[in-house]
Amino acid sequence: MGPKTSSSDHADISPSSVNHILLAFLFIGLLLRVGVALQLPRIAHPDEIFQSQEPAHRLAYGYGVISWEWRDGVRSWVFPAFLAGVMRATSWMGAGSSGYLLGIKLVLSLLSLTTVAFSFAVAKRENGIDAAIIAAGTCALWYSLVDFGPRALIEVVSAHVLLPGLYLGVYAEKLDERKRLFAAGLLCGLAVCLRIQMAPAVAFAIAYFCHPAWKRRIPPVALGLLVPLVGFGFADAVTWSYPFESFVRYFWINLVQGRSAIYGSDPWYWYLGVALPLALGPIFILAFFGLRRSAFLSWLALILVASHSVIPHKEARFLYVLWPIAITLAAMGMVDLAAAVNARRKSPLSSRAVVLACLSLPVIFLAGAAIGYHYLGDVSGSMSVFDRLSRDSTVCGVGMAKLWWVDPGGYTHLHRNVPIVFLPKEVMFRADVAFVEPKIYEADESEMNQTAASFNALVSAGTLAHPPVGFVLQGCWNKACLYQRPGICAPAGDDEINTLLKRAGM
Repeated sequence: MGPKTSSSDHADISPSSVNHILLAFLFIGLLLRVGVALQLPRIAHPDEIFQSQEPAHRLAYGYGVISWEWRDGVRSWVFPAFLAGVMRATSWMGAGSSGYLLGIKLVLSLLSLTTVAFSFAVAKRENGIDAAIIAAGTCALWYSLVDFGPRALIEVVSAHVLLPGLYLGVYAEKLDERKRLFAAGLLCGLAVCLRIQMAPAVAFAIAYFCHPAWKRRIPPVALGLLVPLVGFGFADAVTWSYPFESFVRYFWINLVQGRSAIYGSDPWYWYLGVALPLALGPIFILAFFGLRRSAFLSWLALILVASHSVIPHKEARFLYVLWPIAITLAAMGMVDLAAAVNARRKSPLSSRAVVLACLSLPVIFLAGAAIGYHYLGDVSGSMSVFDRLSRDSTVCGVGMAKLWWVDPGGYTHLHRNVPIVFLPKEVMFRADVAFVEPKIYEADESEMNQTAASFNALVSAGTLAHPPVGFVLQGCWNKACLYQRPGICAPAGDDEINTLLKRAGM
């Protein structure tokens, strides 16, 4: 395929200026992602802690909360092993848990910039410099990409790996063919190994890479695919029982036995009718105007939506990979719409005016999201308290009252090898406690005092009417309060959180 041209592809903009614009967007995107992650901390979904960072903490430091997925062997240890390395390498950046938490945010934010680079490069190829600037700027600024980019979620990281693979496979003809196709296969294979639901879209992408010169192109792509497949298979054989065991057990437990149905299900049209419009706003509509510019991205988007729509359990984040693709299509569509409008005007809008007008859209939505996120920070208070306790060497046990067990972020944020005690423990076993929206009950005074010997720090959602004897309120942060007492702790026994989680099957 040769490069496409457009009336908006300006010859008066030097290559160095275009590169400077891209670098500026990359820098802005990085600042926003790290800044939002640090200033507005929250858990978008428990998986970003307990499916990645918590097992990573176990690998790096030997202890952590163990959820059912890691007891039943439905997850690969490859991504947690990567994060464990980041933890060890960046722990010097701050006291307690703050150092490696910052390190993880920085590394994942840097990786998330593939969305900006991909959108810029593809839009420039397909519809010129104006489309490239709009696409890259929107990916750098779009509120949902800024929010999710630094998160340790498998579907997010998989998307960040897949996008450069797609570019290398389709658009990078100037590079040596065998090398770029090997790299494309490796990245696409890694994306599938991280998230198996990517397989239909990756299968289409590989066919697109190899057509029509199948005999020449299949070997380097296949070799690239083989590298992560062998790596993940070997990792399962070492950490579980046999190669690809986590993939087999994931399919069997979630789809055949229906475990994923516990977390809810939605109709087939939910992504198109609810999730994508909410995540993308007007971008969702504008993307349809750019479909004609790229058959590859159009078919890829269709396959992603269709393959995810047939799976009953749906979440907006599962189609994170589609967000930068839709933004790229929308940017090309906006340039075409502007050209159509200019053709009817006596005094056409300048290219600069069109670009600035289009970039005002993500700025407005980012500002609105910043106001909204301010009200989502209430549950982050318990994480802040755990972060504070991670720097307190006197802590010998931590109690949790009126909190869901995922809210404080586990040992990823506590970073103290001490028991976590969940109060009241009966909440784990009540039939009316849902996984997604649990009802929180306050332990009575007698249970508090009976269990209080096993911890000397108590974190609560709000103040307690009757804190355990000897505990004094130290302060509250975003509605999460910390009580502490002097002295040592007795063994937690069956009240320890991992014991309770195992008994509850959670």
